[in-house]
Amino acid sequence: MGGRRTRVAAATLAELPDAWANAWPTLEAAADRSGSVTFAELARGSAEWAAALWRHGFGPGSRVVLWGANSATWLVRAFGVWRAGCTLVPLSTFVTGRELQEILGSAQPDLLLMDRRVGEKDLAAPLRDAVLPPSLQRIVVDDCTGMGDAQGAHEFLAAARGSEWRENLARPEAVAAILYTSGTTGLPKGVRLQHRAVLSTVGPTVVRGGLRPGDRVLSTLPLFWVAGLCIRALPTLASGAALVLIDAFTVEKLLAALRRWAPTGLHLRPPQVAALLAHPDFDGRLLQGVRRGGGRKEWYRGHLDRARLITGYGMTEMSGYVAALSWRDPDEVRAHSLGKLLPGVEVRIVGEDGQECRPGDVGEIRVRGPGLFDGYEGQPPRTALDSSGFFCTGDLGVIDSQGDLHFVGRSKDLLRCKGVN
Repeated sequence: MGGRRTRVAAATLAELPDAWANAWPTLEAAADRSGSVTFAELARGSAEWAAALWRHGFGPGSRVVLWGANSATWLVRAFGVWRAGCTLVPLSTFVTGRELQEILGSAQPDLLLMDRRVGEKDLAAPLRDAVLPPSLQRIVVDDCTGMGDAQGAHEFLAAARGSEWRENLARPEAVAAILYTSGTTGLPKGVRLQHRAVLSTVGPTVVRGGLRPGDRVLSTLPLFWVAGLCIRALPTLASGAALVLIDAFTVEKLLAALRRWAPTGLHLRPPQVAALLAHPDFDGRLLQGVRRGGGRKEWYRGHLDRARLITGYGMTEMSGYVAALSWRDPDEVRAHSLGKLLPGVEVRIVGEDGQECRPGDVGEIRVRGPGLFDGYEGQPPRTALDSSGFFCTGDLGVIDSQGDLHFVGRSKDLLRCKGVN
């Protein structure tokens, strides 16, 4: 491959771009249909965004909503937000008008940084009917035509031209991101994740994923979800590998990306795999180079028999994986288990009586560890935690005699933790 394995140490997400650029300056970091950026370009681009944010008055304490499609630009902007010491609030491109209103009202952002379009969808449309929070000082968009006081991204960046950004305004204990979970069963919940919590899951995921510098991983997981950001994007980059992104999934775009980028890693969702294999233009030779990635190789019906994919059990409230397989695990373990706990993670399997189950018995999974979230935005401290500080997941599972975690399903009658269902 194109570079050496290097363990990059960092106390905050803001430190990563420069550290990666020092380790692998000329290797690709991210790619999309418009091209690719190297790790050196990721560092320079994120520094430019950090400088622009600072020049416009955004820094520690500021909240920046990032609303856009998967792209190299999304990653450059996200790292710019972190380098300026701001809190990132990734916004799903799938949100309804109601959810948009609720999330903006909850997050109270200072800046909205957005793409104008995702596929055929005009993101400006739902904004026209939204009541914007009084905290919002500015909207920055790549195409601000017809958007009133919104500012163009190029104009916003012009404030930083000619300046060098060498600051690190983030702190390990600061909230790096507020990720909003689905609001299908109620209001969207803003999960607060500290820099140190996210980094605690990235390193172990790198080790278990088995990627090498110079690998290319094609992922369709949205960057605004914990799976796309903390489980796939950050560990991929921290391995010295390139993340290949598709802005809005179609099988045709996936086929085009496979042909263009010849990935050595792949991370798709099961319905996307099924659609790919069923497409008349699919050719199994497109997957010949894939040896790593996420999911289960059984989904690919013989096309990835030599690949070593990993999967695991994770959640937003734990900044990513709680347990995960390793690429080194034997096939018999990989076929049925979700792997062993990440370092420092504790799990209790609890019965309906609230007591810890005997080994091998099924019960509710409760977790705590270095990746544990810093609470829900606007909710009382320790919401959804039990008296010992374990997060009550509402999931049923069991840990086998080898220490591997198995997911059984959702509890029909969720156990109450601190008065919260």
